[in-house]
Amino acid sequence: MRKIFIPIAFIALSYIFFKNENVLLLCAGIAIFILGMIIMEEGFKSSSGGTLEKFLREHTSTKIKSILFGAISAMLMQSSTLISLVTISFLSAGLIDLVQGIGIIFGSQIGTTSGAWLVAGFGVSVDIEKYAMPIIIFGVIFLLQSSKKLKDLGRVLIGIGLLFLGVAYIKDGFEALGHDFDLSQYSIEGIKGVLVFFIVGIVVAVITQSSLATIVLTIAALSAGQVSYLNALGIVIGANLGTTFTALISSLSSNVEGKRLAFVYLLFNAILCVLSIVFIKQLAILVNYEAIIFGISSDNYGLKLAIFHSTINIVMVLALYPFIDKVSALSKKIIKRKVGGWDEEDDILYINSSSINHENVMREVARKEICHLYANASKIMTLGIHVELSAMDSNLSPEDMISFCNTPLDFDYEELYQKRIKKIYGKIINFIVIAQSNTTDEKTIKELANFQKAALCIVEALKDVKHLQKNMTKHMLSQNIDIKNGYDQIRITLFTQFTILNKIFEEDKSEFASQLIEQLEALREKFDISAARFLGNLLKTNKVSPLIGASLINDNSYTYQISGNLIEAAKIIAVKKESMAANTNNEI
Repeated sequence: MRKIFIPIAFIALSYIFFKNENVLLLCAGIAIFILGMIIMEEGFKSSSGGTLEKFLREHTSTKIKSILFGAISAMLMQSSTLISLVTISFLSAGLIDLVQGIGIIFGSQIGTTSGAWLVAGFGVSVDIEKYAMPIIIFGVIFLLQSSKKLKDLGRVLIGIGLLFLGVAYIKDGFEALGHDFDLSQYSIEGIKGVLVFFIVGIVVAVITQSSLATIVLTIAALSAGQVSYLNALGIVIGANLGTTFTALISSLSSNVEGKRLAFVYLLFNAILCVLSIVFIKQLAILVNYEAIIFGISSDNYGLKLAIFHSTINIVMVLALYPFIDKVSALSKKIIKRKVGGWDEEDDILYINSSSINHENVMREVARKEICHLYANASKIMTLGIHVELSAMDSNLSPEDMISFCNTPLDFDYEELYQKRIKKIYGKIINFIVIAQSNTTDEKTIKELANFQKAALCIVEALKDVKHLQKNMTKHMLSQNIDIKNGYDQIRITLFTQFTILNKIFEEDKSEFASQLIEQLEALREKFDISAARFLGNLLKTNKVSPLIGASLINDNSYTYQISGNLIEAAKIIAVKKESMAANTNNEI
């Protein structure tokens, strides 16, 4: 569909531009404005160097702080969409909770209204193009410098300059367009007009992917007399709903938490739109009173539109603030975490497309996804040594557990690997490779390389357990008690290690990781020595044949390799978790 639509759109626009230069001027203004927003956002994101993410983690501990963070961030960056995408990324990575995310989204709805005030109060009444040119020139000078900070500052300035230039062209475009034909003849009175132009606002905001761009267009059209005030209010209401489109699309690739936040974002704007339309007359009266208080003339519809935009968002946030926890609970009821059976195919839980844009997020989602990978691998390996998963939660000692689980389990090891491991492992490796190419920070690149190594170690251990499985199934019921004891010792050792490793890989268990690693290493060395002595005595006393002895030697070696790989993976995860815990303590 897109392959057909884009060429047709290009041809149609080219024809329109050729026939009417005023339409070209207006569309050029829109394009320059959107380009300015993109460049400015990139400059802010790059110049923050993780500052935005750091502040997001440190200064959203309460609902009030979350709202203030969202408001200030959106005010500076003039993009509630950018803030929502960053918030969805952090929420998906588990760096913030849903209530914090909702607070940030609420705040961004307020902060982004400042752009309408700037354009209505400054862009329309002043020859803004005069200010745009010097800002762009200074931006280019900074962009040509070798310093990264100066380059980023240059991008921000160029973005701001293009925003101003875009507003100037849009304003001139509407004024010039008025000489050709009068758009105001299509105005519709009453609530019908509000509803029709509400849809127009949604469509324009979806196309431009910016409520600010839509409002800028509306203010320019309003100042040029091309749209009525009441119809303009409808467009602004629609822009609020249309701007959620980008966040909704982004949430499709996020985990359940990201989807819940996108749902709340949509719910907030849907409620806001319905109430704004229902009470449009009362809101218009309220705006008139506010205009009098601010000393704004009754015919300054641009600033009254900015007042309206701020009013509906602030009133909505104040009205819903007491219900943030309930809204969070509602989203969890509606969007439930999928809990599939153990034999069903599993997929990644944390990695999503937006994670790649933030270093803190990319590191954290990689770590969490590897913990998820290990959780699945641990269960398969536990079945591989013929221990029922239901028995894992019992209080039996490893020796008693192995004695209790004395019957070989009938399951398809390869099928479980394909369903529970392969897809997750492949997506982890793919994500890490892309993430490494997306950053220049050496620490992040090294940390991601270590995570890749951890994932490989887990998969290698899983494959080695599969090698063990055949002989273990054959000899765990052997009539030769010595052979049975040899394989029971392997099972006891691995089961004990799995139990310790589970504590290290569990999400909220970062304490005592170093001590647990030491236990694992001591257990591994103890097994290596005791297994060698045990097998040597068996061969000396001819209690097993050389062929059986060779099999036991190989399987002891597999056990040692399994332990080594899992310990290596655990060390990588443990170091990361302990460093995070230390950072948290330092912040406190």
